[in-house]
Amino acid sequence: MDMMKGSTSFRALKSKYKNFSAPSVEVTVGSEKLSEKKADIQELEVELTSGFEASGCVFYVDGAYQVKDTSFSKKIADKLQIGESVKIKLGYLSREEVFRGYISQVEYLHGMEENDYRIRVECMDAKGLLMKNRRMEFFSQKSADAVVKAILGETPVSSYLSGKEIDACKEEEVPLRSHMMTDYEVIVEQAEKQGYEFFILQGKAYFRKRQKVTSPLITLGPSQGVLRGSFSMNAQPLVKKIEIRSIDGESGKQIKGEASISGSFGKQSRKLLGDSRQVFYEAGVRDAAEAKARAQARMDRLCGEFGQLECECVGIPELVPGRFIEIRGLSAQADRKYYVTYVRHVLDEGSYRTYIRAGVSSL
Repeated sequence: MDMMKGSTSFRALKSKYKNFSAPSVEVTVGSEKLSEKKADIQELEVELTSGFEASGCVFYVDGAYQVKDTSFSKKIADKLQIGESVKIKLGYLSREEVFRGYISQVEYLHGMEENDYRIRVECMDAKGLLMKNRRMEFFSQKSADAVVKAILGETPVSSYLSGKEIDACKEEEVPLRSHMMTDYEVIVEQAEKQGYEFFILQGKAYFRKRQKVTSPLITLGPSQGVLRGSFSMNAQPLVKKIEIRSIDGESGKQIKGEASISGSFGKQSRKLLGDSRQVFYEAGVRDAAEAKARAQARMDRLCGEFGQLECECVGIPELVPGRFIEIRGLSAQADRKYYVTYVRHVLDEGSYRTYIRAGVSSL
């Protein structure tokens, strides 16, 4: 299932997963399923984010130690190699893919008891590979999206991607450059300037407008998957206005643009905000329109941190960052539409839970 398309319901998932009974996992390394190697995986954690951080996964292989040979199973150990591609499916009798990446670390754990012998495997998505290249060059491409497309098309990153969705950007008058920056830093810098998101989900890289998919993925609540939750509001980061300033390289004249906060933040929010403003200098701004757009991007990031929902849910593979969800039946204060930014899937000895963090920029 493409998690960025369509929607579902808790009722449909309850039927699909037979009342969420018999949690299971399928780990594919390279082209082989670890279950075919008799690997016992009872503990696994997947962290997914629509932020600039890399998503990752950790799982443990139990029962692979052979006491007689004082060695871990060769057929399992030989498969768990650094750099091998990894695909994780979670669910119940049926499963959905939740993570795709590569093995970044393997650790062999030894203890006093036989059960203490385990293999710990840590995985990252392809963002981890973007941190390997550091450049000092001017790019021949004339727009941010073209630069991002070119970087993601190079090895080793391209070897671990299943696809790309890159939104168009305006052409730049001044060539884009990397001054001793990693490829990861280059893409994040451009995403921040454009007000874009940059994340990887199911092996597909997204460089796109913020909160692009506006339709809710699912409606959740106390009787629809939510086991416990909290909703908090924090107005401390909010300001009334943000201004971006720059200098025209040819005329030497100042360029500036500003964005004003919008939305509802409570009855006393006007008093709280007053005439507060933040001014930033950013190089390479072409005109007032671009300065205003950059100011708006900063304002959107601040407002996105205003309201935060955190929930523990039954294990739902379909819950992903980068989509909206509806919350109903939690409380009058918490019930609304949220944008999911972080998801953690946890499988532990037969128990499967999904933890989410989601935001709202206005009441």
